[in-house]
Amino acid sequence: MEFAAQIPHQGAQQASEVDDFVVALYERAIGRADFSPSGIAEELGVPRRRAEQAVGLLRELRLVRPAEGGPDRLVAVGPEAAQMELLVPLERAILDSRRRLAGLKGQMSSFVAAFEKQARTRAEPVVITDDREEIGLRLLEAAQSCTTEILVMQPCVARETPELRLARPLVLEALRRGAQARILYPHTARGDSDTRAHLGELLAAGGQVRTTKEVRDRFLVFDRKTAFIPAGEGDAIAVVHEGAVAAFLAGLHARAWESAFDFDSGAAGYAGTLEDLKATLLDLLASGAKDEVIARRVGMSERTFRRHVATIMQDLSATSRFQAGVLAARAGLVDLALRSAA
Repeated sequence: MEFAAQIPHQGAQQASEVDDFVVALYERAIGRADFSPSGIAEELGVPRRRAEQAVGLLRELRLVRPAEGGPDRLVAVGPEAAQMELLVPLERAILDSRRRLAGLKGQMSSFVAAFEKQARTRAEPVVITDDREEIGLRLLEAAQSCTTEILVMQPCVARETPELRLARPLVLEALRRGAQARILYPHTARGDSDTRAHLGELLAAGGQVRTTKEVRDRFLVFDRKTAFIPAGEGDAIAVVHEGAVAAFLAGLHARAWESAFDFDSGAAGYAGTLEDLKATLLDLLASGAKDEVIARRVGMSERTFRRHVATIMQDLSATSRFQAGVLAARAGLVDLALRSAA
């Protein structure tokens, strides 16, 4: 058998690579009392270095071993015997490692339980922070441990707060895991394309979405255990680990939910809620509230609010806000108490 032509032009192959030549050399050695690498190289017509590399690999695989005929003499060994010598110790080491790993896990479980017990006991019931990264991590922790229900109340579409923005993908992920979610937005969410797209995603994932004429508060509640609420002015958030507070917020959410309108991502525009929104604006205008206050309570920017007021005045053929209030009262478009004042 001629193997000289198989030698690579760029140098010998790596010794750790099993190829046809290594197998052929092993076949030549099988059944012989002993052999030498130089003798095999001469028989196969290859350089001695090539044969030595192949023999080195066979020795690593325990397929050849030293013979009694001299220091340079070798003898071939059957694959089953080689496997017993080479693989059995490795399998035994793997088994021992697995047993040790199982033992360590069993020992550590007692310490994990003790640590978690103390962590629950020592956990602060209220944590206030304005650090965006910390808020995100606390939201992630609450969302990932949520198994039953998420409640969301968002009062202003025009200025979505950082924690509600960070919560968007987390709520979606919880829905896909099987949790339920009830999301409450003001009617103005129906007129904002970005918010409509997000609400459509929530519906597709199994969430329930409604809009209402007036949302004064913002919060998130996970499993009625952990609540995220504003902590004064700015972006500071209070993370409250207190069931009583979470239950109270859930009650607020339920009362607003009862009178809210179901959101349909396929319906265009305000989809029947515009008159409800106009009635709210008229009530607030008749009460004498400032533009900034009214806009915040109905969840829109002041610019959008003024545009709505201009439309209402045009519909009522009024030349001033005061006249619009009087005409609305006479038409029965505002509450009875405000109608008397007008």
